[in-house]
Amino acid sequence: MKAIYWVYGLSWGLFLAYYLLGGRWGSPSWENAVFGFLYMWVPGLVALYFARREGLRLPLSPRPNRYWLFAWLFPVGLTLLSLPLSLPFGAWKGLKGLLPPEAPALPEAALWALLLLQGLLAGATVNLLAALGEELFWRGYLWEKLRERGFWPASLEIGFYWGLWHAPLVLAGHNYPKEPLLGVPMTILFTLLLTPALLHVREKGGSILAAALLHGTLNAVAGLSLVAVERTHDLLIGVVGLPGFFLMALFNLWLRSRV
Repeated sequence: MKAIYWVYGLSWGLFLAYYLLGGRWGSPSWENAVFGFLYMWVPGLVALYFARREGLRLPLSPRPNRYWLFAWLFPVGLTLLSLPLSLPFGAWKGLKGLLPPEAPALPEAALWALLLLQGLLAGATVNLLAALGEELFWRGYLWEKLRERGFWPASLEIGFYWGLWHAPLVLAGHNYPKEPLLGVPMTILFTLLLTPALLHVREKGGSILAAALLHGTLNAVAGLSLVAVERTHDLLIGVVGLPGFFLMALFNLWLRSRV
């Protein structure tokens, strides 16, 4: 499949160019924000090119249904449920450490509500736009090419390709800064487990935008699970650690009984 090689080649080439020009992934800066947006949109541009050339339709209907609501709230549930499952591996820290010293004091519950609402807003706006770049390819073009293999075989293949695509970012410290080498197979496992939910809302929601909503909201709120609990080990805490994997596996078992 030519398109997947173009995605890898262009994405990894972009990362190499960024690195050689002095960019370093992981530090909060406008350069990283711009690079991250461009990296996420490389698959989208490839998808649009190949879909047009091959006459494939990539559904982008903006008409929401109840599955869009599920897509919006699923990341919040995943994040909150991963917290108690992380506590055997790290002490509770809460979110107050995120506030600058000059900020007005807020009750912990109010801070959680504020940050989750902020994440929901970002997930439905700017993060959705960024995530759409990825979803146009992984749950758009690639799903259309693999659809005839069936939901679960296609989920496995798409999840593997998607996880491997993250490899340069993970080796540079994305999600698993203390375990970059183990982080690559962990990322692949994460994307294997998450892909069925994304494909499910893409199909039931009737639009790639529904998958982008889930993806973008998860990017906005999942980090809370990594800061509220002491991060004793990258692989044991939060949504991108074993607690998140366990919860996604449970969801997939439920989904397996229905799809």
